[in-house]
Amino acid sequence: MNKIIIDKKFLDLSLPISGGLITGLKNLSKKGFELSIENFGSLNNDTLKKLFELEGINIIEDSLKNSNKTYFITTQNIESELAFIVKENTKVDNFEKAVSQLLTSLRTASENRKTKETDVKVEVSLDGSGEANINTGIGFFDHMLEQLAKHANINLVVNVKGDLIVDEHHTVEDVAITLGSVINNALGNKTGIKRYGYFLPMDDAIARCSIDLGGRIYLNFKVKFKREKVGDFPTELTEEFFKGLASGLKANIFIRAKAKNDHHKIEAIFKAFAKSLNEACRLDERNQGVLPSTKGVL
Repeated sequence: MNKIIIDKKFLDLSLPISGGLITGLKNLSKKGFELSIENFGSLNNDTLKKLFELEGINIIEDSLKNSNKTYFITTQNIESELAFIVKENTKVDNFEKAVSQLLTSLRTASENRKTKETDVKVEVSLDGSGEANINTGIGFFDHMLEQLAKHANINLVVNVKGDLIVDEHHTVEDVAITLGSVINNALGNKTGIKRYGYFLPMDDAIARCSIDLGGRIYLNFKVKFKREKVGDFPTELTEEFFKGLASGLKANIFIRAKAKNDHHKIEAIFKAFAKSLNEACRLDERNQGVLPSTKGVL
């Protein structure tokens, strides 16, 4: 269990930094954090203690031993990636914003995958806003990954040095495997996610994508292309990309698409996958803290 030490200054509700204290503490509790505030038992504020009790907020004062990680929400300048600092006149100027920053940081991951053919670096934040910084050396592929980030509401950074002088295959495949692995790592133990994910129309195209983040690898891809390339991107690598993605993500992916225009068809596929991923990664308010499986593991 992760634990968090909270600066007792936040208990002074007259201070602006205490904004959203109750909401923030409840959100931390729902995510399974054990909450600690120094000398909370000796706090001379029975009203606040009663409020915590009514809201189901349990505060401990132990030494925080036997925890996986110990985080901090504080007003002090602690140099640690596990410390979230609240300061007035900054973007994080109250307790609730610090909690939001902390919870968002939990669903991030990065990976650097090097082979003789490629050097791939990928960073993902699942609770992002669709921001993308993509550089694979394949223009159309960059565009598709930007669509994926935008429509999945994830922040995505992809940088690749590949053997494009040979062909595009190694770059596309290795990006897919690495991206899938990074998303899988960012999901952690997958507790509370919806797990399953979409029809998506685009001009003359219609694409359908269903995914299951259940830990098993399988791609069911039945799409035909008329052209060999769209821009600088070989159309046959669309299937190879999703095959690698299924492998890295440890997911079942089902894809169908129809269109007159192969550009629209591929773009609709990437967008449909993005929407499906967005849905599957979303935290389920009706399933908070529960693993979506009868097996007890994903």
